[in-house]
Amino acid sequence: MPKVRVGDVEIFYAEAGAGDPVVLIMGFGGDHVAWGFQTPVLSEHYRVIAFDNRGVGQSDCPDVPYTTRQMADDTVGLLDAVGIDRAHVIGCSMGGLIAQEVALNHPTRVRSLQLHCTYARPDRALLALMDAWGTIRPALGAEAWMRTACLWLFAARTYNERPSFVEAVVQTALANPNPFSLTGFRRQGDALRTHDSFDRLKTLSCPTLVGGAEEDILVPVRFSRELAERIPGAELQIVAGAGHVYFWERPEAFNRMCLEFLARHRD
Repeated sequence: MPKVRVGDVEIFYAEAGAGDPVVLIMGFGGDHVAWGFQTPVLSEHYRVIAFDNRGVGQSDCPDVPYTTRQMADDTVGLLDAVGIDRAHVIGCSMGGLIAQEVALNHPTRVRSLQLHCTYARPDRALLALMDAWGTIRPALGAEAWMRTACLWLFAARTYNERPSFVEAVVQTALANPNPFSLTGFRRQGDALRTHDSFDRLKTLSCPTLVGGAEEDILVPVRFSRELAERIPGAELQIVAGAGHVYFWERPEAFNRMCLEFLARHRD
């Protein structure tokens, strides 16, 4: 799996399948492997590109402030490098922030847009949580941090009914040979704090699906509803029985949602 030079960084990506291109943009601290429940399914029907954002995985991690617009330009640069003019864009969490900026700043490159478990701009409560994470993370080792972060990622019912699944996610993260560094944590955190598309969303014209999960305590569904209200013609779907990482907790529901929307907006 290759790397390409995009501006000031080298971006690592993986590709699978053939057909209409779909680019998957993962959230804070997640690399392309985090799409493990999606890539095999989507690539049965589409050409799927999953990559590591700057600051994570096998992509470069420059120690300078990041913005979601900069990371959107990384995404478009990657599309240029692999010869894709227009793609269906799917983003989760921070990936949804980046996806918004791709659609806002490069509208001709987006066939359709999916924004999952994400927001237009953080409110005071979310900013306070980000600040708390910024204090907690440097004080903890990798395992303690992962177990702490999971308290915001999963729904309570997942903890109660599927403890072995939660543990498997923790162990998979700890086994990653390219762990999320403190530099990446801080710099991707800059992008989370400064993102604000609220007043620009009304200019979007591509078909858009907004997704959320009813038990998401990290990015509650109020943010999904706000996005859907701001984006002209956007569809809103809320997944029951899951939290922030519903693409892991309920992959069958997530994948079905994605595929049904993609099928309605193929060229």
